[in-house]
Amino acid sequence: MIITILGSCRQESLYKKYNVTNIKELISYPHYTKEILEVINYCKYGNIEDNYTKYIFRTPMITNIPIKYSEEIKKEFEKTELFIIEIASKKYYKYNNRYVHHILKDHNILEKNNEKNKDIEINDLSDEEIENDIIKIKQELNKPIIIVSHISTYKNSKRDDLVILLEKICLKYNIPFINPIKELNKKGYDITELTKNNDINHYNDLGHEKILEVYSDFINNILKNKEKMYP
Repeated sequence: MIITILGSCRQESLYKKYNVTNIKELISYPHYTKEILEVINYCKYGNIEDNYTKYIFRTPMITNIPIKYSEEIKKEFEKTELFIIEIASKKYYKYNNRYVHHILKDHNILEKNNEKNKDIEINDLSDEEIENDIIKIKQELNKPIIIVSHISTYKNSKRDDLVILLEKICLKYNIPFINPIKELNKKGYDITELTKNNDINHYNDLGHEKILEVYSDFINNILKNKEKMYP
């Protein structure tokens, strides 16, 4: 199965077992729904000028080398059989009417190019916006998807609220959903043993091994029911 990851380093374990496209490393690690849509639309339509990619996507921001849109990107995207999509945040970053990766602000990318960080709009997406974005993501991809939340360990937090929202939306639209904490707990694993120095943003080696078991269970279920779920 050919997989495209629209997510972060928390999906790195998939490379050990599956054929994963180079889209994540070539373009970006999107964190919120509107940023995910920017990546999807770029892969499908090449709708952004090469030089401007340095102000939207993570990889060209870090390397300061624009992405040159090519048939290779489009083909990698089109041959994908399953998209694993991590929605990790409600917070969005908007610059010149595009939804951009957060390091545009965090790494002062604009300041380094004689632009002003104040031109970046930062706010939270509403629940309704996130739901509408997920509907658009599903429509644009028109292939099997799995949505994954961030690791959330604090109840009644903004991150926990997002996990609950995503679970509700995915149930409503029949989308497979992975809450890492819940799925790892089902297997008897404690998240404190699976992250680097108690930093819940990063799995340690054991954590990557165990979350891969979770991904594999979900992927196997999709393969088993593919004809029924995606005729």
